[in-house]
Amino acid sequence: MRRIDRFAGIPFCWALGLFLSFFPSRRKSVPEGGVRNVLIIKFFGMGSVILSTPALRLIKESFPGVQISYLSFGAQRGLLDRIPLVDNIMTIDSDSIGGFLLDGLNVLRDIRRLQFDAVFDFEFFSKFSTLLSGATRAPIRIGFELPTRWRSLILTHQVRLSKDRHVIEAFCDQVRILGIRAKAPEVEAPTIDSEDTRRLCEKLPVEDGPTICVNVNAGETFLERRWMPQKFAALIDSLRLSRPDAHLLFLGVRSERPYVQHVVDQIPKTARCVNAAGLLSIGELISLLSRCELLISNDSGPLHLAAALGTRCVALYGPETPQFYGPISGSVTAIYKGVSCSPCMNIYDAKSFRCPYNARCMSAIEVAEVERALESLPVTG
Repeated sequence: MRRIDRFAGIPFCWALGLFLSFFPSRRKSVPEGGVRNVLIIKFFGMGSVILSTPALRLIKESFPGVQISYLSFGAQRGLLDRIPLVDNIMTIDSDSIGGFLLDGLNVLRDIRRLQFDAVFDFEFFSKFSTLLSGATRAPIRIGFELPTRWRSLILTHQVRLSKDRHVIEAFCDQVRILGIRAKAPEVEAPTIDSEDTRRLCEKLPVEDGPTICVNVNAGETFLERRWMPQKFAALIDSLRLSRPDAHLLFLGVRSERPYVQHVVDQIPKTARCVNAAGLLSIGELISLLSRCELLISNDSGPLHLAAALGTRCVALYGPETPQFYGPISGSVTAIYKGVSCSPCMNIYDAKSFRCPYNARCMSAIEVAEVERALESLPVTG
């Protein structure tokens, strides 16, 4: 999907950009009093959706009565359903070509019908999101600046993206194009549903003693973000001895279940480990992270969820820097070695770079260092 976007997307963007140049939209301004109907486009990343919520809050507070539609992939619907700032959710299936084409056509119809006043494209490099932004023909179409002509032909405004500032500020900078000068609000926590909690308690031993969650995964786009399995196993073995009463629940999606089991198999059987990969819905995961004692995680979506919920976290960073894409929460202790080649996770090459140094930024993190971080965490009541 990324390869198609990278190579086929450019000629389509050129074609649409030239069309918009010759046949601009008749709607050249927003209604008096500000925008009333807004579209947010962000396809990739549970963490990115969470980190976009301050921008949504900024829109809501600046334009009372505004309706926010959010366009994302189907995998994010469960999360978007639990973000009250979103009034209308549109999703595209990314699991099959047929579903993608059908949903894409439906979305094209809907975005033309809804007549948005402003579109904010929160994707960094996607041609597809830029095409959809142009297809709305909204009078205001905002996206991140790229050194390419095809994007500037479609967008009405571009915002410079700097990795020296947190991505939350980058999202809010798009909103500030509308003349808003307010500071970025805090990240919004997703809502917790009692029915999700009930189902969670039926599936996992979350009521039988304290629970510690572990996420050894980091999504499929940049596997170098994963800390080494043997180091995770050694850490959990140590944690088993210091916290023999705790259930250790390993998170992940269904496709990650074999990898999670590979890590669990390296831990002594006396540990109370449960491979929960693929067992939980988004709502159940939110409920679990809201009530667990601690999350130990690589740079990933569950980390951002837990941080938004106020859960204590120890986060392991390497290819990406927490200064740009880390959780903004006092409950998170981030470990980042900052080796000479890090950060190398580049949004402009679609995160397609593969490390020639065997992810030394992650291997440089020692088990003892993470143990000290865990020991320094405040004791909860």
